[in-house]
Amino acid sequence: MKSRINQFITLENQFLKVELCSLGASLYRIIFNNKDMLVASINKEDIKLNNYYFGKTIGRVCGRLPINYSKEYKLEDNDNSVSLHGGFNGLSNQYFDVEKQDNKVIFSYLSKDNEAGYPGNLLIKVIYELIDNTLRVNYLATCDKPCLLALTNHSYFSLGEDDKDNLYLKIKTDKYIEVDDRLLPVRYQPLPKRWDFNDYKCLKECGDIDNSFILLDNEVSLKSKKYQMDIKTDYKAVQIFTDHFPFDFISFNSKNNKYRGLAIEPQGDQLNRKELLIGQTYNHYISYTFKKL
Repeated sequence: MKSRINQFITLENQFLKVELCSLGASLYRIIFNNKDMLVASINKEDIKLNNYYFGKTIGRVCGRLPINYSKEYKLEDNDNSVSLHGGFNGLSNQYFDVEKQDNKVIFSYLSKDNEAGYPGNLLIKVIYELIDNTLRVNYLATCDKPCLLALTNHSYFSLGEDDKDNLYLKIKTDKYIEVDDRLLPVRYQPLPKRWDFNDYKCLKECGDIDNSFILLDNEVSLKSKKYQMDIKTDYKAVQIFTDHFPFDFISFNSKNNKYRGLAIEPQGDQLNRKELLIGQTYNHYISYTFKKL
C-alpha cells in the first residue's frame, strides 16, 4: 500500500535550497539568496488541496482536454465538461515513491490502466537535480498502450516579490494559441501588442493571461528588481498564467490572495498533441537558473 503521508525532501547546495514533496512530485519551495522564488503556502498541509496545483507535476495531460476526447478515453469532468490537468485523479493528487541520491531526488509512480480515464499502465519518473545555481527537472515515462502524455510543473514564480506587477517576462515567440469559452485551444494567432514578450515586458501592462505561446528558442526569462530566472527546455511551447483567481492561503512573500506571481509551464504544442507509443520513452526536461542582478 502506497503511503498517504506527505514526504518533504530537501536538496541544498551553496546556491539554492529546494524543498520537494511526494504528493504530485511537487516543487514546494526554491530559496535563492535567502529569498523565496515561488508562491507557496506557509502551511504545508495546503498542498493536499486538490484544486491547488502550485508546484505540482500535472498530467497525464497538462492543460485542458474535452472529456469526450476519444472513445478510448473516459476523462473526468472537473472544469465545465473539460478535463483540467489530468482530472481530479490526475498525477497532481497521487503520491510518488521517493529516492534521494546526493544532489537529486527521483520520484516514481505507476499510473494504472484507465486511471483518471487514460489508457495504459504508465510508469513515470520525475527527477529533480541541483547543479550549481540551476534546478533541472527531467520527465521520463513508458506505457504499454498508446496514450496521450504531456507533463510539466505548475509552479508560480514570484522571485522575491509580493505582486506579479513587479515582474518582467521575456519569451522569444511570434504566436500564441487562442482559446474558446471553455479555454480549450482553438487556433494559432499573431501576438497582440500587449503580449509581445520578445523583450522584457512588465506584467502590469499585459492584463490577465491564460494562454500558450509557441517558443522560437526554447527559453523563457523572468526578472524582478533583484533577481532573474532563466528557463531552458526542449518543449516547444509555454503556458503562461497570471495568478488572477483567488487562492485563500498565505504565501511566504505575500498576504494577497491573487496576483502574487506567474505560472510558467513549459509543455508541448496544445494544437499538436502526440501519443506516447508502445516502445517509446517520453523524455523531456526543464531547467531553472537563478542569478542576482
